[in-house]
Amino acid sequence: MNNCTRNLICAKAVLGISLVSPMALADNSMDQRDDINSDVNVRQKAEMQVTPGFVEGSSFRGLLRNYYQTRDNHESGSRDPKEWVQGVFLSFRSGYTDTPIGVGVDVHGFYGLKLDGGGGSGGVLAMPLNSKGEPESQFSAAGAALKFRGFGSLMIAGDQIVENPVAGGGMGRVFPQTLRGITLRNYSVENLTLDTGWVDAFRLRNQSGRSDLVSNYGSRNKAGVRADTDSSSLSWLGASYHAPESFSLQVYSGRLSDIWQQTYAGISWPLQLTPQWSLTPFANFYHTRDTGSSQLGRIENDTYSGGLTLAGHGHSLAFSVQKIDGNTPFDYLSQYDRSFLYLPNSQQYSDFNAPGELSWKLQYAANLGFIGAPDFQFTASYARGEADLTRVDPNSKGYGYIYNADGKDGKHWERDIGLRYAVPSGKAKGMTVTARWATHRNGQGYTASGNTRGNADADEYRVVVDYPFSIF
Repeated sequence: MNNCTRNLICAKAVLGISLVSPMALADNSMDQRDDINSDVNVRQKAEMQVTPGFVEGSSFRGLLRNYYQTRDNHESGSRDPKEWVQGVFLSFRSGYTDTPIGVGVDVHGFYGLKLDGGGGSGGVLAMPLNSKGEPESQFSAAGAALKFRGFGSLMIAGDQIVENPVAGGGMGRVFPQTLRGITLRNYSVENLTLDTGWVDAFRLRNQSGRSDLVSNYGSRNKAGVRADTDSSSLSWLGASYHAPESFSLQVYSGRLSDIWQQTYAGISWPLQLTPQWSLTPFANFYHTRDTGSSQLGRIENDTYSGGLTLAGHGHSLAFSVQKIDGNTPFDYLSQYDRSFLYLPNSQQYSDFNAPGELSWKLQYAANLGFIGAPDFQFTASYARGEADLTRVDPNSKGYGYIYNADGKDGKHWERDIGLRYAVPSGKAKGMTVTARWATHRNGQGYTASGNTRGNADADEYRVVVDYPFSIF
């Protein structure tokens, strides 16, 4: 969803563009989302106002996405992955039958074609990999969901995009991650959204079929023995309140069966300093504990974050602090893209979420109209953190591999730079070109939590060209 609707300052109105928000979108400050699935929560609420009619309210839209990503791992000893993919995404959304409870259907499908990534250089999760670790030449998938509208509520059953503080997908590669299950939202009270749902499987962003739910970081103990990471279901209950011209508040609770119970609370409060400038303080809190059979071992993790965003005249400057209080990293659903995380210091490469980690981040974003380039958007950020990897139990079933006897004061930093151009007119109007560069460096004793890329000295580059279109 956009910044105005997600507990943050309305930077879109101030800048005429969508900027990074302090509570989310932290990895993707260029708001790199496809035109079909972006603003999913806003779009679903808007469906409550669609005129009845299964055909009359329908739409058929598409997206062409050209995605390139490469990573230089420096001296880590691992290969340098690279993938270049052309993707096509189609989405049909019906209207609703003219009945007391309106019924509709959503259907989507996509196709990905490998343009480069052979010779064993794949591995950025844009395409599925074969047994040799090389990207497949192509892949495709499809999904569908029934939807029901009535009594101020919208229920969706089937394959769908989900976005909230405890469950989500994302668009960080070529295609979105979808989840299979049932979601229900109620909008009966003005400015208040009640949200509940249950899902039992997901389709990862580089996968044709579906998989059991797993976490992003929990995987094995120090001896290398894989933990039982599969979870049978994820359920949640939450509420979002957005007071007009005032504060926004979100409270959620989610349960990943036999792994963790997680509670979230977040608040932001835009303050209008002058007609042109606003200041927004924000704060987030996650409380995570193991539950059921505790398949990843004991989890006692509290994660705090907060900061300030100053915005005006096409510029935005944000400062945030993040603290992980626990002997395990802050964990989340696998491939839940950082562009949807509610951690302000989550970057393109690192989440700054290691055990005991304290980090800070400074980010600047701007519409470049002040230098005569109003169709360009620029962002730059720098984050630095210090973790304590000796806090990890080396015998932990899910997180023991993170333990590092030399990691008492493990330090690292990351610098991200991005530039985006949106075609303002002509036949290519709506097309965007985004270039992003992330540089990550670690100090002695630091090993990135759950990182399969060695000790995380790396430079990563991404170029994404999006062209949305509408069939009807």
